[in-house]
Parts: sequence; structure tokens; C-alpha cells
Amino acid sequence: MASAAAVSMLPRPPCIHPSPVASSASLLPMCTLPFRRRPLRCSSAAYAVLRDDTALVPISAIGPVNDDKSIFEITLDLSSAPEFVASYTTPGQTVTTSVPSSGLRAAYIEIASAPHSGPQFDLLVKSVPRTTAERLCKLSVGDQVELGAVTGQGLPINDIKEAETVLLFAVAEGLSPIRALIKSGLRNNVSLYYGARNQESVPLQEELDEWQKSGVNVIKVLTEPVQHPFLRDPSPIVKNPKSTVAVLVGPIDLQQEVKKALTGLGVPVEKILTIAQWYPNY
Repeated sequence: MASAAAVSMLPRPPCIHPSPVASSASLLPMCTLPFRRRPLRCSSAAYAVLRDDTALVPISAIGPVNDDKSIFEITLDLSSAPEFVASYTTPGQTVTTSVPSSGLRAAYIEIASAPHSGPQFDLLVKSVPRTTAERLCKLSVGDQVELGAVTGQGLPINDIKEAETVLLFAVAEGLSPIRALIKSGLRNNVSLYYGARNQESVPLQEELDEWQKSGVNVIKVLTEPVQHPFLRDPSPIVKNPKSTVAVLVGPIDLQQEVKKALTGLGVPVEKILTIAQWYPNY
């Protein structure tokens, strides 16, 4: 995977990037970098809101979701932070996450659970050495995580559900917004291309099998870049270009190559949505 250059401030959250000529009626406003203030801790309770835009919440479940234990699912209990639950409105949004007193910069992590699915956030976190991600993966049930703002404009889920053909591409923890989409009821005429180094690194394998049974065409790509099986013969898949939507979560070469193929088939550029991944992004 390509890595984003390190910066001295908080990294910019992943954003969904439609074409510059995207219709304002079909897409939500562009995301903005949140203003994160130093939290003023209040009580000694197990978890509590620290300021309006920050909260400490406990981990209610944590564990690896692939055989090589490189990606963990972390479930955060938000029962005492309902404002965070309410601020997550559409798949593709991220939440600012940090480990208290770690001294590491906060992470922008895409939420893997569906909006309005209860007082919790599920996060898929890829362990990256010497980062917040690694520290998060080493925590235990009951440990506290500090949350900041939910950011990003997210994905236009209603437009995606109305499309005749939906193409999803993801690698590694980029499965997070895809999972949130599918858990939000996306099923018909959906093809998911998921790329991993090998079978042991594929996360949520049982869940992927369940999606396959429910109507999602899941294509696992293990020996080549995730976009290559699609690029070899995309025309039979894109039957009605004007009613095709694609969501691309991954590195720049994935985004550029799939965009070029889809626009060549007549898919409107505003219906090709990309979520930038930053390696490592936290």
C-alpha cells in the first residue's frame, strides 16, 4: 500500500470525492477539517462527555477479524454519548479517535456500523506500528477511547440504492464504509471487489459469505490489484451506464484506473465516488 506523507498536525479526514461537476442535488456538502480543542476533563466517571465535541467512551468488544490478526474490530459503547450517535447520519463518515495519554496524534477512522443501528460505533482498525491504530488494537474491553467529531459528508446512500448497478471496490480496512453501506440495506445488483494480500488477511470472512448469500456478488482478489478482474472485461457488468454508481475505497491507482474505465463506458463522473485512504492515516 502507498503511504501518505507525515504531517505535523492532525491528518485530514478521508473525504468522498465526486467529480468537480457533480450535481449538487445528488451529493452532500464537502467535508471540513474539524477544529479540535484540548478537552477539559470533568468527572472521574468511567466515561463522560469532556466537552461538547469530545467524549471518553469504553470499549465493549474488541478482537481480530482476520486470521493474520492485522485488522481488529473495536466496538465502542456510546450509551452515555448520544450526541455522537446522532451526528453519524450516513455511511462514509469518520470519527476522530485517540487513546488518552498516549501522546499520539488522533486518528480519523471510518465507521463500519450502519447509522441509526444503536448506541455504538463499530470500527475496523488496521494495526500500524507506532501509531494510534496499533495502540487501539492493544486495548481491552472496558478501556477508554477518546472521541472527537464525526466528520465528512458521507455517501449519498439513497442515490446509491436507486442505481441499477452498484460497484464497490475496497482494500484492507477500506471495507469499513462498504460494510456500513451494506448494513444500511444495500443489496440488489451490488458487486463488491475486495482486495487482500492473501486469504489469511481477508477480514470478516463469515460476514462476506453472508453478504454473498443475501445477494451481494463478492469477488475476493488475492493475487493482483483489486481492480484488475473488473478492468479485464467491464462492459458486461455495466449494462446501463447512466444508472451505475461506483464507490472506490483505496489507493490512487485503484481510483484512477477504475474511473477511466467507467467514464469510457459512459458512467457519469459524478456517480463515481472515491474515499481516499491514507497509509498509514493514524
